[in-house]
Amino acid sequence: MTLFIAARAFAQPIPNSDFETWAASGPFMAPTGWAVSPGVIQSNDAHSGSWALQCKVDTFTNPATSTLDTIPANAYTGAATMGPPPMGTSFGGYAFVYVPDSLTGYYKYQNAPNDSFTIIAEICHWDTATHSRQTIKRGIFSSGVTTATYTRFGISLQYVGPFAMPDTAFIQVIACNPQAPKHMGTSVWVDDLAFYTYPDAVENINTTAGLVVYPVPFSDKLNIGGVGIKKVSIINILGQTVLETSETTFNTTDLISGNYFADIQTTSGDRVVRQIIKK
Repeated sequence: MTLFIAARAFAQPIPNSDFETWAASGPFMAPTGWAVSPGVIQSNDAHSGSWALQCKVDTFTNPATSTLDTIPANAYTGAATMGPPPMGTSFGGYAFVYVPDSLTGYYKYQNAPNDSFTIIAEICHWDTATHSRQTIKRGIFSSGVTTATYTRFGISLQYVGPFAMPDTAFIQVIACNPQAPKHMGTSVWVDDLAFYTYPDAVENINTTAGLVVYPVPFSDKLNIGGVGIKKVSIINILGQTVLETSETTFNTTDLISGNYFADIQTTSGDRVVRQIIKK
């Protein structure tokens, strides 16, 4: 697994990321690997291929009350249980062991004034000590601007929780703000989603131009080049700092094989956190 590299970006798996495969899910059609609410449509208005995901504000007869409700359609990966049952709580997600920098994709939006759609991405870890889901990284993209043609979006995923190895990823698409008035016909189309690990995948992400870390994976030494280094902290999957240095080349023979995070502070004031692996 490669960490820093200037010219490439590797995509990580998302279930049915191009929304080409659909199947019946109760009374609805749903993209394989996703759960949906009423108002989710298998749309032939796609960015590529034959199909795209469409979330549309629509009406639905509530089976509990027999009333006609207006709902903001949404779709999310899963549904899965976070953590081993019965400890886990209901959570839309899927098995995922990467630490990506960004989520990208393409969207179109048709809306009423003051509406906005939202795409949420989270990378999570099940804490066996507290029996709870902890979000490691999160990113949100929202727009209220009508967009008639497919437009690329990029979500920067920022650290919001502990340094830990992830086990689950979660993506959700919501047609409009659930807390605001809902307008019939508001729709968002989404297609061709991708998670990326490397910093050239999306604008405005947690990265520093020219920074390189090598070799990948590392063994007895780790090198950091391309920028001035103020401090490097190597952190294990339990969140413990196991090595700290201001050197650009340093000995790592005391580290056991496994996954770590490099928390790098540069002399220009930037900070970059990346997953690294010792073989």
